[in-house]
Order: sequence, then C-alpha cells, then structure tokens
Amino acid sequence: MSLGDVIVGYSPVDPTITGYVFNHRLESQRTRVSQSKNAFPLVAGAGSIYGFALWDEVNSVYLLSWVGSCIFFAALRSFICHRIEKSFDDISLPQLHKNDLLLFLTAMGNTIAIGTGFWWVCLGGSERVILAMTILCCIYAVGTTVNSAIHSRDMPALLLLNLGQGIVFFGFVRSPADIEVAVALMALIYLLIQFSNRVTVLFRDSIRIRDENIEKNLKLEEQNALVEQSLNAARSANEEKSRFLAAASHDLRQPLHAMTLFLGSLRRLVSGKTEIELVEKIDETTHILHNQFNSLLDLSKFDAGVVEANISSFRLDSLLNKIAKTLEPEAQAKGFSIELDLIPVGIHSDVLLLERLLTNLILNAVNFTDSGYVSIALRQDQSALSIAISDTGRGIALEDQEKIFQDYYQVHNKARSKNKGTGLGLAIVKRIADLLGMKLQVSSELGEGSTFSIIVPEAQVFSPDAKTDENEIEASNPSRSIDRNSSVIKNTNILIVDDDVSILDALSGVVSNWGAKPTVATTFNEVKSSVEKGGQFEIAILDDMLAEETTGLDIALFLNQKMSPDRILITTGNTDVKRLQELRSSGFVVLIKPVDEQQLESAIVEALET
Repeated sequence: MSLGDVIVGYSPVDPTITGYVFNHRLESQRTRVSQSKNAFPLVAGAGSIYGFALWDEVNSVYLLSWVGSCIFFAALRSFICHRIEKSFDDISLPQLHKNDLLLFLTAMGNTIAIGTGFWWVCLGGSERVILAMTILCCIYAVGTTVNSAIHSRDMPALLLLNLGQGIVFFGFVRSPADIEVAVALMALIYLLIQFSNRVTVLFRDSIRIRDENIEKNLKLEEQNALVEQSLNAARSANEEKSRFLAAASHDLRQPLHAMTLFLGSLRRLVSGKTEIELVEKIDETTHILHNQFNSLLDLSKFDAGVVEANISSFRLDSLLNKIAKTLEPEAQAKGFSIELDLIPVGIHSDVLLLERLLTNLILNAVNFTDSGYVSIALRQDQSALSIAISDTGRGIALEDQEKIFQDYYQVHNKARSKNKGTGLGLAIVKRIADLLGMKLQVSSELGEGSTFSIIVPEAQVFSPDAKTDENEIEASNPSRSIDRNSSVIKNTNILIVDDDVSILDALSGVVSNWGAKPTVATTFNEVKSSVEKGGQFEIAILDDMLAEETTGLDIALFLNQKMSPDRILITTGNTDVKRLQELRSSGFVVLIKPVDEQQLESAIVEALET
C-alpha cells in the first residue's frame, strides 16, 4: 500500500469501495469541494486586513511572507476544487482516490501556512499581535472543522498542523511559557475532533438512508410500473372485449333474431303433441339464449359509451304501479303479493332505462323471495327522493354486498345454472344508475331479506300536475303501449333492405303476418331500380350496415326525396358513438338492435300515425 493509500484510507483498486461506500466518499468530496472552492476571497481579504493592521508592529518581510503563503495555498485549493468539481460527472474509483489525496494535501498546505503565523508574526511581537494571531488560528481551526467535519479521518492531522504549532509556541518557545493557553488549545483540538466524529457518523448514516430510500423508490417504481402495466393490459383487454362485442353486435344479433322469428313461424305449422312439445323446448332454450345474449351485448353498449339517456318528464309513481301490475302474477304464483306505498311524484329522466332498472330490481326481489312480501316505497325529503324495494327473501351476506354489481357475479348461482341468468342484471342496473345520475344502496341480512334503494337527486324531481294520470307512462313509452295492433299496418307497402337473406325472410314473414305487403332488397341498386319502376312505399326498414360501400343511411337519403323521414326506419347493431350520433342527427327513426316484433310494430304504427 502506497503513502497516498495510507493518507486517504483506501486503494484506487480496492474492490470493497462500491455501492454505498463509493457514494458516501463521493458525496463527502462534493460537500468539501462546494464549501472550499469559493473560500479564496475570504482568506485573501482576512490576510490583507491582518497585514494592514499589524504592519507597524511586526517585521514587514516576515508579515508579507506569512500573508503571501496563506493567500497562495488558498488560491491553490480553490483552483484544485474547481478542477475536482468537473470530474464528478463521470467519476471512477481511481479519480475519486486522486481527488481525496489532492483535497488532503491542499488542506494540509493551508493549515500549515496559517499555523506558521506563530513563528513569522508572533516571535518578537507584542501581546496584541500574539492575541490576534491566536484568535485567527482558532477561527481557522473551527472553519476547517466545519468544512471537513464530514471527513473526520483528516481532522486530527489538520488541527495539529494548525493549532499544534500554537501549542508548541505557548508551551515550549515563549518565555515564560503560557501553559494554560497551550492546554486550552489542546482542549479545543479534542472538542473539534469529537464534533467531527459525530458529524461524520451522521453524514454517513444520512447517505446510507438516502441510498436505501433511492433503492426502495426504484423498486417501488418498478413494482408500480408492473402494476400499471398489468392494469393497462387488463383495461386494454376489457376495452378490446367491449369493442369486439360492440363491433360484432350487428353480425351476432341478426341470426339470433332471425331464429326467433322463424321459430314463431314454425309454431304455427306444427300440430302434433310431440312436435309442439319439442318446439316449446326449443323456444324455451332460445328464450334463455336470447336474454343472456342481449344482456351481454347490452353490457358492451354501456361500456362502449353508446347508451344515451333520453330525458323526459313522467310520473314515477305511475311507472312503479305499472311495473308492479306486470310482475304481480309471478308474485301471486309464489303465494305473496307486491305491496305499494307510493306518493304522487314526477321526475325528469329516461323512462325506458329507469323502467328497466326498476324491473330488474323488483323481479330479483320476487325471484328470491319464497314467502312474506315484496314492497315498493317512495319517500321524499328536502334533498332527494328515494325508491326502496324491500323483500323478505334469502338475503345477501355482507361480503357479497359489494360484489353483486360486478359483471357475472351471482350469489345464488354458484353452479352457473343456465336458467338463472348470467349475473349481468345488477351490473346493468349499476350502469343505468350511473348514467341517470342516481345512487344505488343495498342493505341486507342472510335469511332476513334485502332492501335496494335508488336515490334520485333533487334536481330531477318535480311535483306533478293534479290532472296527470298513469296514461302518460304509456304515452312516453310507445314501444310498450297497448292497442297498437297490426290493423293499422294492414295493406301497407313496406320496403325491407338487408344484406342478410335470413333477416329478409324473417322480416318479410312478420310483415306478411301483419297483413302488410313487403318488398325486399339487398343493395342500393335494387332499391333504386324498384323506385324507378314506380314502386311506392309507406314505410322503409333499412339495415345501416350493408355488405357494399353504400349504407342504410345513404339509401335513406335517397328515399327521403319521395318519403317523409318519419317513415324511414334505420336499424343498426353498430355501437360506434360517432356513427350513432350521425344516424340520430339525420332526422330518420333509428332503432338499435335487437328489435323485437313488438318494438318494430309500435315504431311502424307511430310512423304511420305521424
């Protein structure tokens, strides 16, 4: 080991100087360099003042020699510190070793130069000169400690090279000797060394803690990045699923509805008992598939953001009365009734979406109640309106209450029985509530029953006119109105355009059953040719997504030259937001698939009466 290695305490090829140890030594250098690089003006100024003040009391040659040596070493250290600072950007262990050696040697030169003042200035000087020099050396010793306390290894040598000269001067050179001053300087050296040791320990611990925190933060960032990556992957997969279902909904819905319509035609053709039972079983299975498939596709529409609330004003108590009457037979079949405790109140909302939400909740209450009752209550206070649907059914465990609104989660169907749904009913209820700005709450105990509450904001509530009755619900919901029979449609010329032959067959069969006269086409050219040959149509049912570049909207614009836009119905399974907005802003009637026979009949009746 070389003398330089002994001085700095490590070798430039020491394999143990890595990681935290390397960082500690590097930060120690940074701090000492930062505190020393601009000290030259202070030393030069102090030396000049001392030289001027003591000029008449000390030999001028000696005084200038001492001041000159102090300024020289201060300038040298400042120059070295600026050079070292430039090496920090990409520093290696050999450079770190070299820097430590240069810092020690320049500090040693400064302390020796200051301490020689006891010989250059104090010998032959007055008491005032000796006092001034002693104070200066003590101040410099304190300054050295402050500057280099974080590197206590150098402190004993630097303090002895400075104040040690004063101890020799007062204890052995001066006559008579000032032992008390020499002892005081020894005590000061000891105190400064102890202070430096404590500061070094604190500095070393702070660097260790900093490095540990940096390492922990890096690991945390890596973990967060992995979590974020996983979340993004999950979000992407969910979005892809929603986009796929939304994009594929048109192609997926068509054969299912065609099958439903064909099955209805088959039922009218069979007469044997065995054949009828078989058709009924097929119809039951198709009905389950239809409901589950629609729930899945409806969920994709909510997730794709294509469901929009159609706000109107209606009587909420009338809507609840209507739903209760519809579901009352199912409750009575199980031996109980649906109890109503309603107040006359109106709200501004989407009647169709709210009806679906309430129907799902009330139907669930009926299905999971074996005895007792199901009650529906309306309560209003100053801040909101609440709809409470309570039952005496099986109840929901506390750990399940936060999960029941999740997709596909079913408390009472762990075996995934096909006739008990898909677990999407409450998931859709939650999405409808969010869309309508309403809040859902659930309170339940196992074996005691459940209460689902829908909180309607005050802004959506109004006091209904005394003349308003339940009929407004039917008026606001034409697709569910009664007395909309096919006699209105009889002998109507209806144009049907679709590129799916099975849908054309199914729709033309339904239209024929109503007594109307269907004309079918698969392309724009066929429609154009039919019109040019004198074809006149009271109603047009157009599929928007056709195999060719021409869309149903293009055909609708062409037909609009001869037909009212109210009598042109565009059906679509496309859930793209921009496309739906474009269709709805066109002025034509837009029907979102699946469209059942009753909905289609009601839309046609509305168009004809308009």
